Amino acid sequence: MKKLVFFGGTFDPPHNEHIAELKAALIETGAEKAIVMPTFIPPHKETFHMASAENRLGMCRLAFGDISGVAVSDDELKAGGKSYSYITIDKLKEQYPDYEILFLMGTDMLSSFGSWKNPHEILKNATPLLCERTGDREKKEQTLKNFKKEFGKDAQAINYIGKELSSTEIKLKIMLGISAEGELKNEVLSFIEENSVYPADKYFDFVRKNEKQKRVEHTLGVMLMAKEFAKRNGADVNKAILAALLHDCGKYLSVSNYRGCEVPEGTPEPVVHQYLGAYVAEKVLGVSDDEIIDAIRYHTTGKENMTLLGKIIFTADMLERGRTYEGVEELRKIAFENFEKGFEASLARSLEFVSQSGKPVCELTKKAYNYYIK
Repeated sequence: MKKLVFFGGTFDPPHNEHIAELKAALIETGAEKAIVMPTFIPPHKETFHMASAENRLGMCRLAFGDISGVAVSDDELKAGGKSYSYITIDKLKEQYPDYEILFLMGTDMLSSFGSWKNPHEILKNATPLLCERTGDREKKEQTLKNFKKEFGKDAQAINYIGKELSSTEIKLKIMLGISAEGELKNEVLSFIEENSVYPADKYFDFVRKNEKQKRVEHTLGVMLMAKEFAKRNGADVNKAILAALLHDCGKYLSVSNYRGCEVPEGTPEPVVHQYLGAYVAEKVLGVSDDEIIDAIRYHTTGKENMTLLGKIIFTADMLERGRTYEGVEELRKIAFENFEKGFEASLARSLEFVSQSGKPVCELTKKAYNYYIK
């Protein structure tokens, strides 16, 4: 039987690893055709500043259009609403009754397959085709075993191992003014620039104008870590990204220029920016969400009885990928296995670090330590 690879996704934007994975799937399966189909609204994940349907379709045509046998479809975009795979696959089977449909997806998608809408309907007409990413080998094998146990049939897998590349990270880079060259096809990158696909809003614009380049890169790291913690722990992903974006927005500003900003007496100088950042976020940039403002206000010191978002921003600031202090890898491991323990370990490490430096320890940090750990 002839084979068709179905590759659906947000593609916001479609990056070079998407292209490499699809090419590998075509070669390894011997499939004659592939359908790339951007979703209108993805039902399984929250999105941040998602590009328009028109722009995502345009980027997909530039990214995949020159691959032999590949067609880019706008069926889900024209349908509107949430894009459910069981409906799409059913329609594809009607269009291509003589083809075996292979549904290309990553490890995370396959591991959550049982939570999809009508997964058994999908399996009547298609077989999942797994492509792992770097570092996913153990997870891949377990996911395939779990899938067979739950559904009583095998998913297929290709041998190609994809590199770690994130559409969200690329999008945030562009909005922060960081180069994404080498991660996107040149034609896609030009399309994004020419059509202002990911314009910097007032929050991104403020950060770009008021933070040094190294600090902007740190901010990106905190945003990505906060996003992951939020996703894993049931917090609002978009709120986590915005709080992380603005957490250091007061770093290079002077309190004297913001007379309404109140800083508690005796606050150590390295801590002042958390209060100034919260003030700027609320009073200058117009952020009205109290939880976001609170997370910014205590992201350096922590405090007693923090919200989940507050803990996420504090921990992400401590553990983002740019941090290289001794023991940070172990702290990351703890936080990904058990976030609350990771937060507490990060809080203890923060207190230890400040104490060893000879600098004064903020009373808020002492109280937070006593509240959560002692």
